Amino acid sequence: MSTGEPSPTSTRRTVVAVFLAGVSVFLVLYETQGLLPAIREAYGIDGPTASLTVSATNVAMAVFLIPFSMLAPRIGHARQIGAGVIVAAILALVLPFTPTPELLIAVRFLQGLAIASVPATAMAYLSLRLPSAALPGAIGVYIAGNTIGGLCSRLLTGLASELLGWHGGLAFTAGISLIFGLIVVWLLRHDLFATARSRAVLDTEPTVDEAAEPDPAPTADDPAPTTEGDGAPRPPRRVIPLSGGLWRIYLTGFLCMIVFGGSFTMLGTRLQQDPWRLSEGAVALFFLIYLVGTVVTTYYGRLATKFPRQHITLAGMLIALAGAGATLIDSLASIIIGMSLLTAGFFLGHTGASAAASAARPGVDSTRSAAIYLTVYYLGTSLGAWLSAVLFVDFAWPGVVAMCAASLIAVLVLTLTGAPIGFKKRR
Repeated sequence: MSTGEPSPTSTRRTVVAVFLAGVSVFLVLYETQGLLPAIREAYGIDGPTASLTVSATNVAMAVFLIPFSMLAPRIGHARQIGAGVIVAAILALVLPFTPTPELLIAVRFLQGLAIASVPATAMAYLSLRLPSAALPGAIGVYIAGNTIGGLCSRLLTGLASELLGWHGGLAFTAGISLIFGLIVVWLLRHDLFATARSRAVLDTEPTVDEAAEPDPAPTADDPAPTTEGDGAPRPPRRVIPLSGGLWRIYLTGFLCMIVFGGSFTMLGTRLQQDPWRLSEGAVALFFLIYLVGTVVTTYYGRLATKFPRQHITLAGMLIALAGAGATLIDSLASIIIGMSLLTAGFFLGHTGASAAASAARPGVDSTRSAAIYLTVYYLGTSLGAWLSAVLFVDFAWPGVVAMCAASLIAVLVLTLTGAPIGFKKRR
């Protein structure tokens, strides 16, 4: 059994595979969002029914994240990722040929199930395969893949539909997703076809850093370890891991997503009103601001080697607060700058919290912890979208900004009161 760190080539292959897996599944996650008018007209259904083609997928993701996190150690993390990307893409290819809206919604629900298998597993898989020093950067690259996939899911499908119709737009996006999925399977081929015994060794073998570091003493939130039959200590594993400040990390992701999901949900409504009255196509271009998140997450690893995660999160929240305030000015340039700052700040907080939730901890199943984080994260999306709409009706855009400010200040308080990072401290 090897105890050395993975080679640079192996590390790059793992990071690229997980990055492309994120692109592949998120590419089909939002593919019907920009096609709702065409879907409504094609099936003769109303708007709320058509919107179920979006919400059904997200509901399935939230429901199945934790079950998939529990299944991954049994069947193998790489196998679950590989199966998820392929099944999600194949179901996407089926979408253009569904004869009824009920079947379309059902297939979208199944897509959400398949998609959930990747985010429920990816960050824990990285923590198992990579040395601790490489983990923050790898997590950032993976989240960047999610961001690119989510952005292209909205824009690419819509642009292809202009030439090919909505059926062709869905098929085009599905084809690209399948190509990426096949590349992922090829990159992960060694883990995919490993024997059950070798997978067990790979999934439990500590890295050099982990082997060298002594386990921290138990705290009030983390009970003393029990013992095995031979007297060896065995840390307890909780069904819902909350020790070591994990509940703070979950709450950080939840609050950050209230800000991000809520602000972008109502931004289009604001821009389509006076004094701008922008078209839907022009408003869609504002999603390109997501690329700011891609840049931030890609370079997060470099920042994490120079500054403590708490300092990065604090800076991110202050940047996001400044951005939210800038959007109060009735100027398109100010709104673009403000939303860019808000996006950058959000991704600084989310990337650090994601990495901390998936980092290895004594007595904690990192796969399950990452899945709980993502479940709470997607709940934040839903609450932020709903709450921002309610506030916009009564208080217009200042109400949305107030919601963002309250959530960001809450994250500042959580961070200042000591949410732990879960990374090895540099000497």
